[in-house]
Amino acid sequence: MAKRHQPLHPDAPLYHTDHPRPVTRRDFLRQGFISGSGIVTGGALLSLLGNPRLAQAALSGDLQTLATNAGCPLTGLAGGKIPFICFDLAGGASMVGSNVLVGGRGGYMDDPLSTAGYSKMGIPGDMVPGGNETNPPLNGPNGDTVTSNGDFTDTTLGLPFHSDSGFLRGILSKTDLANTATK
Repeated sequence: MAKRHQPLHPDAPLYHTDHPRPVTRRDFLRQGFISGSGIVTGGALLSLLGNPRLAQAALSGDLQTLATNAGCPLTGLAGGKIPFICFDLAGGASMVGSNVLVGGRGGYMDDPLSTAGYSKMGIPGDMVPGGNETNPPLNGPNGDTVTSNGDFTDTTLGLPFHSDSGFLRGILSKTDLANTATK
């Protein structure tokens, strides 16, 4: 014999066996939404009472000296702020493998990827790091210097790059090789 269910009232809540009961406003308040929002907005409201000029601390003397010696006096800029460049690589930059080499626990050159692994990153099988590089690219500040190690790697900056890395070419085009970190 089939069990007949009574039809629900149109305003009756729908309870499911695998779901918790609906949450009320009082449940949200009990969980701490009032104190949590107070903590978040309290800091912003209290900062309105402070003096905004006190947040501009003086730059340390060693950084000021380095900036002045490099031909970039920071005092002439807008408010003495330190300039910086931010590269937003939100779409991905393919940095690992095709630009900077990665390895295992022993370091960058420990346990390199296989030819198939580098192929997935867009590196042809005849340009896999560790192979014999017969025609190294001209990197360097003016695009006239071979900086490759001869095995499709380049450690001129202290970090092992692929010798045909676009990142490496860009960095070396603006860097004096005498100032690079060599290991």
